Amino acid sequence: MDTQNKLAIDNILNTVAGQKASDLHLSVGSPPIIRIDNKLIPLENENIISKDFMETFIDSLLDNDQKNTLQENREIVLTYQFGKQERFRINLFFQKGALAAYLRLISNQIVPLNQLGLPLQPLIKLASLNKGLLLVSGAFGSGKSTTSSSIIDYINKNASTYILSIEKPIEHIFTGQKSFIEQREVGRDAVSFEQALSNLTQEDVNIVYVSDLPSSKVIEQVLKISSSGRLVIADIEADTVVKTLKTIIDSFPSNEQQQIKDQLSTNLEGIICQKLVPRTGGGQVAVAEIMTSTPPIRSLIKEGSLYQLNNIIQTSREEGMVSLDWSLAELVKSNQVQIDDALEYAIDPQQLSYMLRA
Repeated sequence: MDTQNKLAIDNILNTVAGQKASDLHLSVGSPPIIRIDNKLIPLENENIISKDFMETFIDSLLDNDQKNTLQENREIVLTYQFGKQERFRINLFFQKGALAAYLRLISNQIVPLNQLGLPLQPLIKLASLNKGLLLVSGAFGSGKSTTSSSIIDYINKNASTYILSIEKPIEHIFTGQKSFIEQREVGRDAVSFEQALSNLTQEDVNIVYVSDLPSSKVIEQVLKISSSGRLVIADIEADTVVKTLKTIIDSFPSNEQQQIKDQLSTNLEGIICQKLVPRTGGGQVAVAEIMTSTPPIRSLIKEGSLYQLNNIIQTSREEGMVSLDWSLAELVKSNQVQIDDALEYAIDPQQLSYMLRA
């Protein structure tokens, strides 16, 4: 990267870090745009991004193999650390024929489980599992990978076990403590999620973390591994517990869906689904919906009666379940979230209003 462009990107990244922005967008013909508290803000003091800037910026990030991947696939995802700056997850792609980039700030520090701001005891219960399937879901940018990393960190500090993570890309770097941890990056250490998962039932591994479930084939492999006496923790993009299950089941043809329901009813141990909602006074706060697999839950999944799950989650706090609306009500009562914002994110606004009046 030439000196002028290097200074420009350093200034932009310093602004991202200094203003505690979560995201940065670089697109030819526009100024750099950052996201703070879910609002997009153009950096008007910076130069308009040029084609030359993007080409030299990307040239500094990628080796020859990655450049070939970008040209062939028209996109690539990686993580990178610029000097002493925080690490970034970077999506490189083309739009209107020109290179563009989206960068998400990754904290170098893994958040301890007790500092996530989510209900601690249900999280500890799920983090203490030694077999089955644990799903961590949420919309893009909801912090699900942060929660998964916190769970892995908790296991690493409290259990002597072998943990294997399969990620695209690797975000948080783990150092083994009580546990032995290996991290494989799809695209570098493995050709695909399918290839990385293909022989795990024959390997000496206790816990597997999968950062994405991009296909029905990967879901099949994850279910197989979770039924072999191992724990699988997997991230998936969906914004409620019910939608998480529907996303998985609907990934399969209709004639295979009952088999998947049967496997989920047997192997699924829990779902943590989270959102980020506006915090009173600025910033965002995490809120979670947590389902644990009890006999009634397993029966409803097997039957495909997914929308009845909400009723059980609402009334099963003693089983470690937490409804999203209950979580929102607690945040409103503690003045962390305004009621209008809570109602906007609620699954059942009428039920939330009732909780707040009680």
